[in-house]
Amino acid sequence: MENKFLKLTNAVYKVLEFFPESDPLKNRAKDKALAIMDNLVLINETSGWASFQHEKIKVHVLEDIDMLLGYLWIAKSQGWLSSVNCLIIANEYEKISKSIEPLAELTQNLPVIEKISPVQESTQESIKPVLSNNNISDRQKKIIEFLEKNENAQVMDLQAVLPNVTKRTIRRDLDELLLTDKVTRLGEFNQVFYKIKGPA
Repeated sequence: MENKFLKLTNAVYKVLEFFPESDPLKNRAKDKALAIMDNLVLINETSGWASFQHEKIKVHVLEDIDMLLGYLWIAKSQGWLSSVNCLIIANEYEKISKSIEPLAELTQNLPVIEKISPVQESTQESIKPVLSNNNISDRQKKIIEFLEKNENAQVMDLQAVLPNVTKRTIRRDLDELLLTDKVTRLGEFNQVFYKIKGPA
């Protein structure tokens, strides 16, 4: 496992060679890639008594991955990186995020998900009735209000109305709203926008 993280970090470093030498993003991206690798190794090596510490580290890793992918997206938009290189690295980090995300979510409030029974979790269709208007959280209501006032929004736009909420939690709220057909998602990679779903 450690070897996989090392290879991915080496791939990031090779890609960073295309950044201009004087650009501060180059060193920031290097620092993030190293921090992610170190923390992933730490998560995989320790066990037992350190489990709560693991969850805190996992949250940091997920936030660092978001930040690193943001740096790479900026580099792609500047023409320093090809879309293919950016996408390959992003896909690898997304796989890592998905593999550690379920445990990391234990450290955050999950008011809607906690109400869903294991039987209801078996299919997305069965989740839809559970997430009715009555079960929408206050955060999700704020998201809907923001989207009703604005044509569309990205996660970072929604952080303005939810300043103490992580991007990951906002994304989870948006995913739940997608399941209820209240919002729709447009775009891909780091150019994803959300808007209120109109009548079919």
